[in-house]
Amino acid sequence: RAVRNAKEIPGVREVVANDFSKAAVESIERNIVHNKVEDKVTASHGDASLIMYQNREPVSARFDVVDLDPYGTAAPFLDAAVQSVQDGGLLAVTCTDLAVLCGNHSEACHAKYGSTSLRGKHCHEMALRIVLSCIETHANRYKRHIVPLLCVHMDFYVRLFVRVYTSANEVKKSASKQSMVYQCTGCGNFHLQPLGKIVEKGNSVKYLPGNGPPVGEHCEECGFKHQLGGAIWNKSMKDDSFVEAVKTQLFENE
Repeated sequence: RAVRNAKEIPGVREVVANDFSKAAVESIERNIVHNKVEDKVTASHGDASLIMYQNREPVSARFDVVDLDPYGTAAPFLDAAVQSVQDGGLLAVTCTDLAVLCGNHSEACHAKYGSTSLRGKHCHEMALRIVLSCIETHANRYKRHIVPLLCVHMDFYVRLFVRVYTSANEVKKSASKQSMVYQCTGCGNFHLQPLGKIVEKGNSVKYLPGNGPPVGEHCEECGFKHQLGGAIWNKSMKDDSFVEAVKTQLFENE
């Protein structure tokens, strides 16, 4: 992927391709030479989080794009990633632990992502929203927030593209962008409970806790009880203008 980025994306100045495996780095080095991109791609052998932490400051040292594609979950790398990407920069995240994200191991999901996953027909979308919530909460700790561009589930993994911005004021809205999920254990009907709400009166803006619960003790459809999942991202998972721009470029390159 590092080689493709260097050869196919106009304007790329430098790509750092890192892996913790020495054998993988040796393969990267051979691939760099084979594709004649020594002037753009640098192979790096080390802890990815450490490399990202080392590029937090000064601001000019931050990456324009951070692409996380580990084996399994990307959660351990998110804290470093949201700090090492430029303001308005792109963060791409891949997670392959769908069994965890789709409710088969909800306790492991809570440990990794700070969110309880649920089984259901919506599980793949919920997986995406769990990862978005996790990225957002990591970013919030540093007065940063995310704007999703495109999030997809494919085969055995999820892939998310978000921009990361710095704004203490926007961070205040974060609670209203996340919800708990009340899901019926019988029919699967579900309701969202936002963690926060924004109340505007004239020039006054208040950020308050959400009101709830949105359901009674028993499901109004079938009478079964509910189980609780989340928190998940409750806003849009895509930017329409970005998606259209990508589609246009793809059609032009056919």
